[in-house]
Amino acid sequence: MRRGWRWAGIAMLSGACWSATALHVESQSEQVVEVTIRDFTFVTKQGPLRLGLPTVIHIRNEDAERHDFGSTMFEGLAARIEKDGVIAYGRGLGGVMLDPKRDATIRFNLERPGRHTFRCSIHPDMKGELLLLSAEAV
Repeated sequence: MRRGWRWAGIAMLSGACWSATALHVESQSEQVVEVTIRDFTFVTKQGPLRLGLPTVIHIRNEDAERHDFGSTMFEGLAARIEKDGVIAYGRGLGGVMLDPKRDATIRFNLERPGRHTFRCSIHPDMKGELLLLSAEAV
């Protein structure tokens, strides 16, 4: 009887390890874009972006002035904004306002290839872009 329980314990432990690994792999499927606002400039850090994957844009305002981050890339897309402990859901959001030294996170699925510009409507000279190419595997 003891031997049967030992195998059951090993099987449960193996299942727990597999579940933890599966969760870790699943969380890696998000593509992340870091945008820092510094000296009235958007500084973007990202890897290659792919269509149809969950995309997370973290925006941090390091300036002493208020800025916003807006883009047409969100038009018609369901998105989630996390800011100051509040989570808002919507479709076709325009962007997010960021007070000095604050941050926000936008989650959505990239569905359209192309050059996606973003800007600060308060400071019209502040602009940036994300380039999403649709390339077929060879």
